[in-house]
Amino acid sequence: MFQSKFFKSIAFIRAVFLIALFILILLASITYRHIKDLDKTSAVLMNTYEISLELEQLMSYIKDAETGHRGFVITGGDSIYLDPYINARNNINISFEILNNSTKNNQNQQKHLKKIYNLVDKRFSYFKKDFKTQREFNTIFKEGKVVMDSIRREVSKMITLENKLLYVHEKIYKYNNSNTPLIIFSSFLISILILVLGYLRIIKNYKSLIKQNIELKIFDESSRQAEILGNYGSWVLNFENHQFSYSDNKFRLLGCEPQSFNPTIANLLEFVHPDDKHILIEANDSILKDESLPLIHYRIIRKNNNEIRHFRTIGKIFIDSLGHKNMIGTTQDITDDFNKKELIKQRNKELEQNNKELNEFNQVASHDLQEPLRKIQTFISRISEKEQDSLSESGKIYFEKIKQASSRMRVLIDDLLQYSRTNRSEKVFSKINLNEIAEESKIELSESIEEQKATINIGKLHTIKAVKFQLQQLFINIIGNSLKYAKKDVPPIITIRSKKVKAINEPLLNDSSNKEYIKIIFTDNGLGFDQAYAHKIFLLFNRLHSKNEFPGTGVGLAICKKIVENHKGYIFAEGVLNEGATFIIYLPK
Repeated sequence: MFQSKFFKSIAFIRAVFLIALFILILLASITYRHIKDLDKTSAVLMNTYEISLELEQLMSYIKDAETGHRGFVITGGDSIYLDPYINARNNINISFEILNNSTKNNQNQQKHLKKIYNLVDKRFSYFKKDFKTQREFNTIFKEGKVVMDSIRREVSKMITLENKLLYVHEKIYKYNNSNTPLIIFSSFLISILILVLGYLRIIKNYKSLIKQNIELKIFDESSRQAEILGNYGSWVLNFENHQFSYSDNKFRLLGCEPQSFNPTIANLLEFVHPDDKHILIEANDSILKDESLPLIHYRIIRKNNNEIRHFRTIGKIFIDSLGHKNMIGTTQDITDDFNKKELIKQRNKELEQNNKELNEFNQVASHDLQEPLRKIQTFISRISEKEQDSLSESGKIYFEKIKQASSRMRVLIDDLLQYSRTNRSEKVFSKINLNEIAEESKIELSESIEEQKATINIGKLHTIKAVKFQLQQLFINIIGNSLKYAKKDVPPIITIRSKKVKAINEPLLNDSSNKEYIKIIFTDNGLGFDQAYAHKIFLLFNRLHSKNEFPGTGVGLAICKKIVENHKGYIFAEGVLNEGATFIIYLPK
């Protein structure tokens, strides 16, 4: 049964006209027969002749198929010999249809026809594209000959039966002869109708073809411009003849005029950098062997200016509507991207060198800067113990300022070292119970907590994967910050709690995904701050109060931000002046 798309094809239109032409010829033949031959013998002979002719034609089609098949096998697979084989099969089906219709009322003939059908089907089963051995070919050839002899015997029996029906056909002929004019008129009318339908289909297909052709031209031009703008070219490999075809821009990428040379692997290798030729050769072998082409990178040397360019090529198998297998692919000039990557590599090397120098500076800060500071503080201590009384009042003031400045410098160096260690320390993640971290932080800050009579309320916190010492430093810095900025004569109350949340439900994250976080919240009843400065308090060395009001270097909260970022999290601050502050931390679950 034909698929529906067949009725929209050119083959259908051709079939319509052939059928109409066949009907007209058949009608002319019938008319001529009835006019020239009115006796019963001629009518029976004509009918017998037609059936016999069709049977002979059937035998001819089978022989054509056999001849085409042998030619295909002998020539080692020349596809031109498949055409007679394919056409013969179609013609055999038509012959069987005609014979079946001609003998459908004759059970004996139907039985013989069925036997012939089965024998023909069996004969076709011996047709193969190739044979493993000569012995197999000889065996099948002999068996095919036996089947052909059987087919001839059955055809002979059918012809014999037709001759016996001459008398019956005579009566049928005389009866049908009286209805011949009506039959002829109806047949001509049907033929004309078929021709009209075929004509209408041609007109419709023609208009559709014109429209598609216009669209194809527009698309083709768009593809050409896209290749130029995208700096790439396309190519097609036909697996039947192993021939390539290149787009115009593929030639331009090589520094040549479009279609200026035959697109073969050998010719393409002339453009490839000598060190990369093996890449293209291996890729071509992969195409022919595995019918696949992975993404490959190689260099070419343009013929027009000897410039080296970097190419990227990829291909994919494609089977068209006619069943032809092709590989379509693209080749892109990625020289600019390659140069950018090389520049990034160079910048990364420079950055690594800068980091190395920074680490060396940290070592200097850790040892060389602290050594003279320790000596200064030692001498300050000795002067304070032995020479304090001999100083003038102004000298005592200056000496006290020197003492305070050296102390601040000591704190600043320690904070900078802590910030540096946060940046470059090894990040070994393990399961951490936040309640344990909070309790250890309370012990670390116990002296300040007791001195200020502070209350630390810790809820039931979660367990997460984190770097333990960094998380402990995070808790110490935030709790210490709340203790530092407590209200005068008001005992600090600090509350710590956590909960599991999704990003989509947290406006602060501005993330519409369902990624899960552990949200840690620190609240206090301290001095708070103006929310307009919330984005500044995590900056290095940034302070909202003067150093005379509150001691510190402005590094503690910057360390908190760096620790949270090390854990791929987020930290936010919310404050109300003279009412308190809230620090919100999101760490991935």
